[in-house]
Amino acid sequence: MLRFTSTALALLLCISSSLASTTLVDPTGALTRIAVPQSSFENGVVAVLSSPGTPSLFPTGGDGGIVLSSRDGVSILSSPGATLAGISALSKGSGAAAAAAVSGSIILSGITESDLENGLDDTRHGQTLTAIFRQRLQDGGEDKITLIVAVPENADEEAVLKDVNAIFETASIELGKDVELEELYKVSIEKVTSESDAERVLQMASQAAKEVKVSTTSNVSSTIADVYTRISSVSSEAAPTATAALLACDDSFARHHRAARAKLTSWKSRTGRDLTVDNFGTVASQLLKRTMESFDRDTISAAGIAGSVASYRLQVRAKLQARIESAIRELFKIQVEILEKNTLKKFNAMLLRKHGKGTEGTEQFYNNNAAAVRSAAFAFDQVVEELEVPSLALTKAKVSQEMSNKLNTALLTFPDSPAARLKDMKQVQAVVSKSKQPTQRSVDLGIDLVAMIRPDGFGNLQGFGGYQLGGNSIIVGIHNDADEPSVIAQFGGKRPPFLRVQPKLKVDIEL
Repeated sequence: MLRFTSTALALLLCISSSLASTTLVDPTGALTRIAVPQSSFENGVVAVLSSPGTPSLFPTGGDGGIVLSSRDGVSILSSPGATLAGISALSKGSGAAAAAAVSGSIILSGITESDLENGLDDTRHGQTLTAIFRQRLQDGGEDKITLIVAVPENADEEAVLKDVNAIFETASIELGKDVELEELYKVSIEKVTSESDAERVLQMASQAAKEVKVSTTSNVSSTIADVYTRISSVSSEAAPTATAALLACDDSFARHHRAARAKLTSWKSRTGRDLTVDNFGTVASQLLKRTMESFDRDTISAAGIAGSVASYRLQVRAKLQARIESAIRELFKIQVEILEKNTLKKFNAMLLRKHGKGTEGTEQFYNNNAAAVRSAAFAFDQVVEELEVPSLALTKAKVSQEMSNKLNTALLTFPDSPAARLKDMKQVQAVVSKSKQPTQRSVDLGIDLVAMIRPDGFGNLQGFGGYQLGGNSIIVGIHNDADEPSVIAQFGGKRPPFLRVQPKLKVDIEL
C-alpha cells in the first residue's frame, strides 16, 4: 500500500512538473493540442508578451512559442509578440492575442528607447497591441483587463499612454466599434530596469488576474487553440490585392506621419525657446496640404476597392489628418501665448519708463498712454496675422480682442503694480537722501478719486473723464467689457463689479 502511494505521488509530481512548463503552440506556429486541466487556471492567468530578439526580465517560454507555466498558483502564459518581419501567425501577433484572450492581466515587455523615439504606432509593439485590441473588440467581454506596459527608465509615460490610446482608437474605428479604451482595459505604464522592478510588476499583474475569473465555455487550452486558429485564418484570408492595398495605406501613413512629425518637432523645439516660427500660417498650411495630397497619391488604388479596404483607407487618412491638425493647433496656441507675454512685457516696460512724472492715476496719464495701447495692439495684430491658418479656423479675431482687453487692464492696474511701487520707493529714498535747505513748514492734503464703470458688453466702448482742483482730482472711466470671457476669467469666473472706486489720500509735509 505504501509503495502504491509513493508511485502515485511520483506521478503527481511528474504531472505538476510538466504543467509548470507546457508548450501550447510551438515556435513554428503549430498547435501541440496538449490538454491542460481547467483547475490550473482557477487562480487567474497572466499573459507575459515578450519581443523576439530583445532580452526580457520577465519569464518567457524560451523557445518562441506559447508556453504555460505556473508561479505562486497563478498561471503564466508566455508568448512572443509581433515582429516587423516574417509571415507566420506568431510574427503577426496572433499568439499574443490568443494568450491575452484568456488572461485577466497582460504584461507587454521588450520595449526599448529606440522603439519610443517615433511612437509605438509603427513598431512591433504597435502591431502586438493592435492584434490584442482587435480580438477583444470582436469577442467583447464585461471584465476590465489590466494592461501593464513595461518601458525603459527614460520613457515619457504620458506619451506612451497616448500611443496606446491611439492604437486602440484605430482598431475600434477599423471594426466600427464605439468603445473607449478605459471601458475594456485598466492601463498602467511601469518603468522596469531591474529584476526587482520585474518582480513588482509581475506581482501587480498576478493580483489583478486573481480578481478576473476566466470565462470560457470550454477548456482554457482549447479556447487558446480556437482563438489562435481563428485569428491566424482571418489574417490569411484577405485577397492579395486587398492585402497589398491595406499595406500601402499603413506604409503611406507611417512615412508621411514620420516626415510631418519631424517638421512639427523642430517647430515645437523653437517655441520651447520662446521663439515663434517664421510665416507659421503659410508653412503649416503647406505641410498639411502636401502631406494629405501625398497620402492620397500613394493610396489611390485602395480607394477603388469597394468594401472594408476603401473604408479603412478613409479611417487611416482621417487619423493622419487629425494628428497633424492637432499638432498645428497646439503650436498656434503656444505661439500666441509667447506673443502675448512679450507684448505685455514691452508695454509694462514702457509704462515703467514714464512712471514717476506725477501723472499716475490722472486723466492725463490714461490719455497719454491710450495711444500706446493702440500701438501695442496693432503690433500684436501684425505678428499674429502671420500665424493664421484659416483652414483650421485659427484666426487672429478672438486673440486680438483678448490682447486688447489685457492691455487695457494692464494700463488700469499699473499704478498699483509692484514694479511701479518699487520705483516710487526708490525715488523717495533718493529724495530723502539729499540734503535739504531749511524751508517754511507746511502740511498739504489732497484726495484723488479714480472710479471705473464696467457695464455689460464686449469691450467696444471705452473712455475717461476727469477734473482737478488744486491738490484734489477725480477721474471716471467707462469700459463695457463685463461680458468679455477673458475679463470674467480674471475675476475667478465672476463678472467684474459694475463700479469700482479707488480713493487716494496725498499728504505733503514740509518741515
